Amino acid sequence: MKTGQELYNEHLNRLKDTFDMKKTDRPPIVSNADAFYVQYAGGKISDLVTDVVRGNEEVIEGMQKMGDIDSIELAGCYPPSMGLFFLADIKVPGRDLPDNMIWQIDEKNPMTEEDYDTIIDKGWNYYFGEVTKKHLAGGVKEMEYFGQIAPGITQKFIDAGIVPLCGGAMAGAPFGSLSSARGISAFIKDMYKMPDKVLKAMEVMAEESEAGLKQAIRAFKPLTVFTGGAREAGDFLSYKAFEKFAWHYTKRIVDIIAEEGSIAYLHLDMCWDRFLKYFLDLPKGKCIFSPDSTTDIFKAKEVLYGHMCFMGDVSPSLLTLGTPDEVYAYARKLIDEFADKGLIMSSGCSIPANAKPENVKAMLSAAWGK
Repeated sequence: MKTGQELYNEHLNRLKDTFDMKKTDRPPIVSNADAFYVQYAGGKISDLVTDVVRGNEEVIEGMQKMGDIDSIELAGCYPPSMGLFFLADIKVPGRDLPDNMIWQIDEKNPMTEEDYDTIIDKGWNYYFGEVTKKHLAGGVKEMEYFGQIAPGITQKFIDAGIVPLCGGAMAGAPFGSLSSARGISAFIKDMYKMPDKVLKAMEVMAEESEAGLKQAIRAFKPLTVFTGGAREAGDFLSYKAFEKFAWHYTKRIVDIIAEEGSIAYLHLDMCWDRFLKYFLDLPKGKCIFSPDSTTDIFKAKEVLYGHMCFMGDVSPSLLTLGTPDEVYAYARKLIDEFADKGLIMSSGCSIPANAKPENVKAMLSAAWGK
């Protein structure tokens, strides 16, 4: 029986070869499924809130019970800390919701038109600090608490042979932060009503975040850096708006990640079909294209195959409502289409908390070659 260290090394090498678009013995498997695996281990989703260490141990137990899984997207889940990124509150199981209900972002959209001037004059970091102090003090305390225990939780995954795909550095373009702070409808109106002011604020934000990103990569040397987007996708923006307000900053982030020696994990929610050609502008072999199953991954292959590896994209609906045979057939199609140039087997975005275990097993069995 292999030790945790031996498994970790095996899994890490398989992932790195896939990043390089090499054919491997089998596709590596990355899970984003904290709520699912807690329950599969016999626990409750609220365990991730009421006893975060034990809850994450249950995630590990659930993954090991399912079989040989190479990696987890983020090692360590504490839902009460998740709202700050969106400048939002978050409702969590065991406190605001029933024990086995998934956590929910409760957007507040505290930013006003006048706040663009504050960001331009004093910076996003200043503005973020003032807003969280005033409106989200509880979220700040939750983040500080989790920051103290997260390294120990991460080590538990590593000791179990599970590679954290991301950790130590995350990066997002200004579009995501501003659309969360203002609300998507108000922000898109701002783009047309006061484009110059929006762009000035974005530039200040980008310079701050890019400096922090470089420092984080140099300090933590992460395997990959979580980036990507959702509200920048083709469901919301014209080509002109995408180029002007979104893509420019995403490309800058990915270029920095590549220059600093890491891999950009492009976690892409929503439908990016209209914007696929832009990803050819990113450095070859330095990205993971990870759609959430809304983007047509086979259309993406026509554009990006051989330029970056792919991750996914078994849909949450298929894992929840489909049959094991349907899941297995789709997963095998992904392997047949993508594995020669780098495929990471995973769900689209995340495995739902209410996915059928036999369907998850079918997805993994396809990767294992069973």
